[in-house]
Amino acid sequence: MSEERVKRKLSAILSADVVGYSRLMQEDEVSTVRTLGAYRKVMSDLIEQFRGRVVDSPGDNLLSEFSSVVDAVQCAVEIHEVIRAKNEELPEDRRMLFRFGVNLGDVIEEGDRIYGDGVNIAARLEGLAEPGGICISGSTHEQIKNKLALGYEYIGEHTVKNIAEPLKVYRVPMGPKMAFPKEEDEKKTKLKNWQGIALGTVGTIILFIAALAIWNFSFRQTPIVGNVEEAPKTIAVLPFTDLSPEKDQEYFVDGLSEEILNSLAQIPDLTVIARTSSFSFKGTNKKIQEIASDLGVDHILEGSVRKAGNALRITAQLIKADDGSHLWSKTYDRELKDIFAVQEDIATTVADELKITLGVRRSLKQLGGTENIEAYELYLIARGKVQESDNVLAYKSALELLNAAIVLDPGFALAWAYKARMHLLLNFTGPASRSIDEADACLSAAQKTIELEPNSGDAYVSLGWIKMSKNEWLEAELYYRKALELINESLSDDHSEIIPFFLSVGKFKRTHELLEKMKRNDPINQGFLAWYYFIYGLLGDRQRAEDEYKSRNKFMSKGSSDWHDDGITLVRLGSGDVLSSDEIISSNPIYIPGKEYLDSPEEGLLELRRIYRSDDNISSSDLTRISIMAAYFGDLEFALDAMEKGARFSTDILSCWFPVFHELRQLPRFKKFVREIGLVDYWKEYGWPDLCHPVSDDDFVCD
Repeated sequence: MSEERVKRKLSAILSADVVGYSRLMQEDEVSTVRTLGAYRKVMSDLIEQFRGRVVDSPGDNLLSEFSSVVDAVQCAVEIHEVIRAKNEELPEDRRMLFRFGVNLGDVIEEGDRIYGDGVNIAARLEGLAEPGGICISGSTHEQIKNKLALGYEYIGEHTVKNIAEPLKVYRVPMGPKMAFPKEEDEKKTKLKNWQGIALGTVGTIILFIAALAIWNFSFRQTPIVGNVEEAPKTIAVLPFTDLSPEKDQEYFVDGLSEEILNSLAQIPDLTVIARTSSFSFKGTNKKIQEIASDLGVDHILEGSVRKAGNALRITAQLIKADDGSHLWSKTYDRELKDIFAVQEDIATTVADELKITLGVRRSLKQLGGTENIEAYELYLIARGKVQESDNVLAYKSALELLNAAIVLDPGFALAWAYKARMHLLLNFTGPASRSIDEADACLSAAQKTIELEPNSGDAYVSLGWIKMSKNEWLEAELYYRKALELINESLSDDHSEIIPFFLSVGKFKRTHELLEKMKRNDPINQGFLAWYYFIYGLLGDRQRAEDEYKSRNKFMSKGSSDWHDDGITLVRLGSGDVLSSDEIISSNPIYIPGKEYLDSPEEGLLELRRIYRSDDNISSSDLTRISIMAAYFGDLEFALDAMEKGARFSTDILSCWFPVFHELRQLPRFKKFVREIGLVDYWKEYGWPDLCHPVSDDDFVCD
């Protein structure tokens, strides 16, 4: 085409095609051709009524042009409504759904044909639309947002094939009418919080998913995939996007995503990546294929939630990771009271789409949930606070919310289970003076959970920890075995309290097996790094530990990297590595007592003893650190003093297996200590640890 013949103009382009056209043709060519012909006639007539023209109609596609973008969008909506009514007259398997894309852009006109990015973008928008849905470009939205009150949903920027810049994409909600504010009123609308719950915190919910407004993926213009019989059964659930008018539903939306993940995890033969790994991509611009590669999965479930008052619109999409094609997409327009039914519906549909048998279907209520929406939201906020700030203050704040949820629904087993976990964490990280009280509270909450929900693996994890903290090792073993039986293939860092138990009893190979299973389910979780350092060091393979650290370091944020560098520094000190104070002070913000005196053992021991004597509120975890540092500085008796004191409040003796404790393990006092806390009885029942073996009925030696 010569430069003289080029004619450009601004046009509104409507592109439409049939969803699942190949399947329809394969099943009944004659019927499909007749239906398509009839629907094209309807579409052509409506396009003409809205002052547009049909440009082309190859195969199952229809391309049309309008001089007014308002006319183009109104026409798409009208076509959708008419075809939906006509589809009701057909058998369900013969209904013909269209996807629509509308763009306002520059086009090149040649005769009756039009070309250029303006046309290509409309086609790409059509590919992003769900079956029966309409997607419009940012330029379209700017022109119509104050003219057509359709309640547009912004679904982010999308990188699409052959278009240089990412597209701002909006979805035009279709289906049953929802009580959502109009676009032009959204900034003025204040959502009414439910009964002022959570001590006024609902209005400040800012943790999880708002950053995901920019997190959308490169969906290609691909057909719905029909045959996934042989599809690998691995999936990750990404955090859904909060599309609520005021972006204040992040805890709720994030909790919904997690509950869907938990529902999927109940399905036999489906490997579901744990929350810690899949949610770590929140706020990134990575494409679906990159995320799937990092997580090692073949399918991704993502979506969005829009909440206004008691009205919910939930959109979920199941994506085949290797090519970005949609296996399934659906929008749910429901009231808030139906949230649990939607969660189960999504999980069931995903399982059916992947051709997986659900086995015994169990509702969220049967799994320990609640039908009380206020209690459920309090529970979600409590979890969000801990995931935002994993510290003592967060645990205490979460307990207040959980107690409020339990008042609203005393039978809410999930809230009881999480309450038990909060007391467990306070037992270990809080002041030693409170450890016994926290252990008793954890025990009570865990027992109540099992009374309400006998199959709660999380409750058995908490029971195992508390029994361990009370030196009741034989009972702890039974509880952890029950927990592992119930958790089964879903083992992840959420159950990391199991690891200290098997380390404390000296079962390193067993611990390594559990870590490997956790890593498969939670592949980029940073919480495993220090454990791997410890285990591989004890198994004599420090190089493997270094490799693990390097492979995961790329996923770390600055803060998490500092935290794990600190944990690994403790392992290195416990392994006897010679480190300087300058080497670790600048890189380790977390508390390591005496780290300023690595170059001066005498001063270091004086500082440790000062802390040991003066701090009445010292935690058992800090006593463990003091024990490690005392052994590093060469005072084994003092190291054992700190270890024994910690065991009185919350047993955590896994550090006794560090190489720097080799000589300590030879002391008669150490043998007496492990006898007094019941470990020898445990070893006689369940097998001796990897570093010890019996020499007679009454004696043993440790390496």
